[in-house]
Order: sequence, then structure tokens, then C-alpha cells
Amino acid sequence: MPRDVALIRGVGGPTALRMPALRSALEAVGLEGVVTLQVAGNVVFERGARSSSACAELVRRTIRETFGHDLPVVVRSHEQLVDGERRNPFVGTQEGRWVMTVFLDGPPHTGLVLAADSSAPDLFVVDGMEVFIRYADAAGTSKLQAAWFEKRLGVIGTARNANTVAKLVQLTA
Repeated sequence: MPRDVALIRGVGGPTALRMPALRSALEAVGLEGVVTLQVAGNVVFERGARSSSACAELVRRTIRETFGHDLPVVVRSHEQLVDGERRNPFVGTQEGRWVMTVFLDGPPHTGLVLAADSSAPDLFVVDGMEVFIRYADAAGTSKLQAAWFEKRLGVIGTARNANTVAKLVQLTA
């Protein structure tokens, strides 16, 4: 059975979560087959009859009630991950850690325009509920961060590099 992934934004530093404790907390509220990837807030699980939005809210509420952190959560199915990876025009053009996908929690607000030329030498494409980014050198020094897109697109987003997306595709299959 294909599985979904909860992508938790903002895990780290003062909002660090211990993955074994997170898995236990999510299993305690009824999610099955819970597996975490890295310590950056990637939780693979079996959705069952729940909708994606219900799962996102369940994960967010569980983190808030168990750990005291109110962190946004974006949920994607295996099919959505595969589709996003396929649509990312930068996969294979740069080392995987310099190619990012910002997963948005909804469609960008209409009428908003981003000036791609102002981000040179970094490149990005907004496509559906994802933003695809290719960093020329390093992600940390670029203005093209999830928060930059959130402010301009009016939605919540969380970024994962191409290496992580490829691993999540495998784990959700």
C-alpha cells in the first residue's frame, strides 16, 4: 500500500524533535507504519481512510500537544511526490543538495508575480503546489528560501532537497 509523508516545517534548534518520541506519539494517535527520515521532520505513514488535510492537522496537533511546538505540516502522497520529482526541471542539472522542492500547503494566491531574474544566479519555477529551485552555489546564502516564497505566494511551504525527495519517493512506495 502506498504511503504518505508529513513534511514538518521548522524542525531543528529550539524546535528539535526526537524521532523515536515523534514516531511513538504519532502511533499513539492512530497513525500506522510510521517511519521517519533524518531529523528534519520527514514522517512516512499509512493514511488509511483519513484525508491529507486531516493527517496534516493530526500530526500538527500531536506535535503541539506532545512537544509544545506549533509547526506547520504539509502532507504529500507517494503519487504527488513522484509527480513533483518528475516535474522538477532542475533534477540532474546540479548536485542533489543544491536542487530543492518547496512543498506548499495550498495553491499560491492568484495574481502574485515573482521576478525570476532578481534571483540570479539561482533559478526557480513555481509549478502548481511546488516551487522548484536550483542553487548555483549554496542554499544557505541565497534569498530563495521557503520563507521568501511564503511571503510572496501567501501560503506555507517547507523545502526538501532532491536527495531527500528521492529517498521519500522510495519510502512511500
